Amino acid sequence: MNLEAEFDGEPSFDYDIIKKNVEANLPDFDWYHSVQESHKILPDTSLVTGDAINDLTDIIKDLLEVKWCFENTTQKNAIWVFCNLMQIHSEQHFVDLLKYLKDKKG
Repeated sequence: MNLEAEFDGEPSFDYDIIKKNVEANLPDFDWYHSVQESHKILPDTSLVTGDAINDLTDIIKDLLEVKWCFENTTQKNAIWVFCNLMQIHSEQHFVDLLKYLKDKKG
């Protein structure tokens, strides 16, 4: 079975629409800093800027795609899509968003 096959009617989930919904529902989500290469102790650590709105928007978009796959393709394909998206895209967004939320709460 070709797990990368396209299926008829595969939707394109609009990032901008999802982002506007996230912004409307979570107006206090904002930009944040994180440390690049946090696993290393460096005297001059580089900061990177993250965006909690983008993190959540990308997570939602990926999960909508997985949901669509479960409803319209095979279970095997949907699980493959989930694992693939998680490994190459969503995982870092989850980690960054969780860190942002934890720090924001503290």
